[in-house]
Amino acid sequence: MIRIAGVAEDVTEKRQLEMQLRQSQKMQAVGQLAGGVAHDFNNLLSVIVGHSELLEMSLRYGDQALESVTEIGRAAERATSLTRQLLAFSRQQVVEPRVLDLNAAVSVAEKMLRRIIGEDVQLTTSLQTKLSLVRADPGQIDQMLLNMAVNARDAMPEGGTLRFETSNVELNSTYGGAHPKLRSGRYVL
Repeated sequence: MIRIAGVAEDVTEKRQLEMQLRQSQKMQAVGQLAGGVAHDFNNLLSVIVGHSELLEMSLRYGDQALESVTEIGRAAERATSLTRQLLAFSRQQVVEPRVLDLNAAVSVAEKMLRRIIGEDVQLTTSLQTKLSLVRADPGQIDQMLLNMAVNARDAMPEGGTLRFETSNVELNSTYGGAHPKLRSGRYVL
């Protein structure tokens, strides 16, 4: 007579936990890499910003090169903002919220966004006058506007209209009931 004895163990949960650990380690490595690249890139951008400011001061109003030099400086400042995002992602830089005018942030970003979305997508804005100030990280606001513009462009391959609008809103308890983490009160939309 032949007898077979066996033991079976379900290792599904163990494998899932191992997979989650590996993914977490990969994300940590990506964060460290992003932080290192962002620091190095930030150093290069400091040189670009500094030299563009010096060059801008040496040019006279009306000089044809002045607009180009000013645009170089603006582009470097936007790139600096993106490196802040990388540093925040890598947890090497804390988010720095401050009081800011959302209308001004949209207006400053508008020129860059028009170039990014291309000619087939029309960008319009409707910015409420006397908009309340918000407390937010300027780099995160810039990144949010950029992400929305790129996503909208990609969603409209045949072209269309992208509209940025700001307004003051009052959320009541009815709205708050549907969104329990949100308190009733005044907000900027």
